[in-house]
Amino acid sequence: MKLCVRETLLAVFIFAYPAVIYSQSPLQNPQLNDTLYTLPVVVHVINTGTPIGSADNPDDASIIAMIDNLNNAWRKNGPSFGGPDMKIQFQLAVRSPSCGPTNGINRINGSVVPNYATGGITNINTPGSADEVSVKNLSRWPNTDYINIWIVNKINGDPNYPGGYTYFPELNSAMTDGLVLNASVVDATNKTIAHEMGHHFYLYHTFEGYSNQICAANTDCLNQGDLICDTEPCLLETDCSNTINSCTGVSYQVADATHNYTVLNNYMGYTNCQWMFTDGQKTRARSALFTYRPGLISSGALTTPTGSAPAAACIPTAAFALSPYYGIQQVDFNTIHIYSNTSLADNSFYVDRTCNQSTIVIEAQSYSLTVTGSYLNPHYIKAYIDYNNDGDFNDAGENVLDDLNGSSSAIVTIPATGVPIYTPIRMRIVADNPGGSTPSACQLFGNSGGGSGQVEDYALIIIPRQIYSIASGAWNVPATWSCNCIPQNDDEVTVKATHTVTITSAMGAQQCGKLILDPGSIFNAGDNLKIIGTH
Repeated sequence: MKLCVRETLLAVFIFAYPAVIYSQSPLQNPQLNDTLYTLPVVVHVINTGTPIGSADNPDDASIIAMIDNLNNAWRKNGPSFGGPDMKIQFQLAVRSPSCGPTNGINRINGSVVPNYATGGITNINTPGSADEVSVKNLSRWPNTDYINIWIVNKINGDPNYPGGYTYFPELNSAMTDGLVLNASVVDATNKTIAHEMGHHFYLYHTFEGYSNQICAANTDCLNQGDLICDTEPCLLETDCSNTINSCTGVSYQVADATHNYTVLNNYMGYTNCQWMFTDGQKTRARSALFTYRPGLISSGALTTPTGSAPAAACIPTAAFALSPYYGIQQVDFNTIHIYSNTSLADNSFYVDRTCNQSTIVIEAQSYSLTVTGSYLNPHYIKAYIDYNNDGDFNDAGENVLDDLNGSSSAIVTIPATGVPIYTPIRMRIVADNPGGSTPSACQLFGNSGGGSGQVEDYALIIIPRQIYSIASGAWNVPATWSCNCIPQNDDEVTVKATHTVTITSAMGAQQCGKLILDPGSIFNAGDNLKIIGTH
């Protein structure tokens, strides 16, 4: 079974255009937790107008079986599976990019694209086949929020092409990012999808670096071969009956003692006996998730649509063309962590992420906001929050970040807004080419040499501060409360069991947004407490 990947070349390029640098960013190596992450998947079946259940139009049951098969491999579900549980699993999306319901499966007749019906899709300009961008334009969902899987009739003109291909996550293009699978591998047992998903999370082939049956150098396992130390170097093998590793001259090392599995049983090889990943591959794949695909974790695609959205705002315009140098590479704010690319690689000056990328923030709390421009090139960087949800960013305090830098940060303290609780409001991020006029919330500029940058929108949901008593005491004594503060008019206040809280007339009128008295608590206030209840 041959499994193929189109692997993005990563290197350092310096262009003649001033201050524009393409740089390779190494994977982060945080103290990786072992939390289980469930990631949203959307499957686009690019058929040729054939009935559902045909060879190029697999039915829903076959697609669901394929996803179950993928999860069995990545989660080590079953007695034959070896290696570690990757603690990453996959689920068909239930929310679309437009915030409507979905079953995560889209079916499109690809015959409208020239050459697709007869030649399928090509990623290497195969004559007689359809360009992959044209095919993927038929159905593509944001790669920050979904893992796109395209099921096709042929790959590079070959109806028997044995497998698929995908892209590494760093410096990826939203136009092509995702897995392409031949319809023939959509079933409950084929391991192609487990292999290609490995590439999607930055795993190389176990035989990486070999050439013409010459073994790859392996004096530094972290920087040679597949960049992982617990997968021994090997040649491209398809026969699992071999016992001697041609690269070492001795028996293959046992990678899983319970099953006596070796590197030949690894999903990232080309054999037909694939049953495992290694601990090193788990670490690398999860690091790639946190570094380059974190939006899959925060995506709302696996939650039922709510129907609520921020007030509509201006659609940004741009004075110059899409840019290969400028855009929003990363946004970090509370639980939002998004990695993307330039305006050209995203094929858009404006990306509205408010449906699937939102975060809950608390009144009076402070949060760090960091915006990174593409390739760390200097950008005009701006951020706005439409606190009163009126659809513009012109009100006092709504411009929360304004800088000229490659990456810029600000501390954002959330004010009381008066907007009803759980109403999404819009946060707008701007990163533009500094070679032109200063951008606004609605207008990008840039210049003819470098093009224009990008605007992205996110949703914030502001909730009241929640305060509870930590001891008996007076209402206006900070030590009475968990916040070490005096409750204010929007705060939700709880007096905990066994605590007595008192407001006397000498304190004057006190306020809060909501008051909760736990059973066993005592509250003495007279007429001196006003419950505002703005939410």
